[in-house]
Amino acid sequence: MAQAAVSARVRRSERTPFGACPLSSLRALVMPTVFFPVEVAKSDNNSITEFFGNVVGRDPKISAAHVRITAPGSEAWQTPEFDEWALVVEGEVRLLHAAGTTTVPAGSGVHLKAGFRVKWIFPGPCEYVPICMPAFSPGNVHREEHREEGAEVPPAAPAANAAPAEPVITTPVHVVDTEALRITEFFGNVASKDSRLSACMATVTAECAEAYQAPEFAEYVLVLSGEVHMHHEAGTTVARAPSSVYLAAGERVKWQWPGPCTYVPICLPAFSPHNCHREAEAGAVKDEEAMDRLRALHTDTSTVKGP
Repeated sequence: MAQAAVSARVRRSERTPFGACPLSSLRALVMPTVFFPVEVAKSDNNSITEFFGNVVGRDPKISAAHVRITAPGSEAWQTPEFDEWALVVEGEVRLLHAAGTTTVPAGSGVHLKAGFRVKWIFPGPCEYVPICMPAFSPGNVHREEHREEGAEVPPAAPAANAAPAEPVITTPVHVVDTEALRITEFFGNVASKDSRLSACMATVTAECAEAYQAPEFAEYVLVLSGEVHMHHEAGTTVARAPSSVYLAAGERVKWQWPGPCTYVPICLPAFSPHNCHREAEAGAVKDEEAMDRLRALHTDTSTVKGP
């Protein structure tokens, strides 16, 4: 994750209602919990806004951010202690590593295992969403700030028991594609055959609503544009962009979108039609045809990787 000047720019959001309360202590709540993102890093050519993590929600388990790069640049070499999944939304990312250079174009996902030494290079403007498990911190990313500028030659190939020699690129799949809602999975049971985590880019184009569900997974949602209304037993929670929403496993909720919206849902463990416990409902945006297709995409679990 690009992290220039993180330590100098970390600050708390005065608007965050639970800014002083760890996310772990909120998991007993019976309603969705809304947070406001914090710009944790800012330089002349990039900005990093954290939606979940050690700053927003104080959750050491996972972090998720929205990164915008406005001009060509690069980051220092780093060897993080966390696994990292990145959804590249616009532009292009180049990852320099021991085996060479991996190019990740817009509309692709990339997974880097913990312990993988890498240098992020940005040939031009780009936008991506990095997810780190455990959560990113300046202490666990192990940036090589001392390395001289221009020293681009990577080290020798890693040992056999080290992290994989190259990042793993995934091709996203439109797992839901209706007139009003498209959900594109970058990581999960379908796109990456990984049951640990799913992460999607969801686009709503018109007013719609989904059926009630009480998933087995915890869900972390980054609302990038528009707004989401979540109906539950205690009332309705509204999340307007930019904001993030945490839903604990087992929370029964109905999603409604009053208009266009873009959001990133992250599920731990990964979403499936079986573990979301969706209640059939007439008029829901995911009609029976959409659900049949979704179930078919999840049918082949023979190659799904576990924890």
